[in-house]
Amino acid sequence: MDANLWLSALALVAAVALLIEGVRQLRRRWLLVKVEGVSMEPELRDGDEVLAKRTRTIEAGRVVVVVAPDPLLGWAEPPKRPRGPWWVKRVAAGPGESMPGSDEPVPAGHYFLLSDNPAGEDSRRHGPCPAGAIAGVMIRKF
Repeated sequence: MDANLWLSALALVAAVALLIEGVRQLRRRWLLVKVEGVSMEPELRDGDEVLAKRTRTIEAGRVVVVVAPDPLLGWAEPPKRPRGPWWVKRVAAGPGESMPGSDEPVPAGHYFLLSDNPAGEDSRRHGPCPAGAIAGVMIRKF
């Protein structure tokens, strides 16, 4: 094999490897989720897409992407590594703050999440959400 052809092939393999690693790093930091259903109307509609940034800084009022709870157990235990299916909800209260409709505080390491549309499912049914189940905070909608 010609030396130039060998170097070209090696450069192509290196470029593909760098591209794959770049995409992997982007996926670690960012998450794109399609909104399904009407639970976040009027701000987010069925079919909208939400770009979320993975972060540990979560404030009340922010919209988050969260692992959907188990239908029977709720958010019983935080997943080791959040993976879908995803829900999009608004943070109503953080650790130590009063849960909406109650004088009880949100437990440490948990958040109380609400749908913008009262008909949606959220922490009122499934209980406070462990911080580990929150995958990211919405940065932008499309």
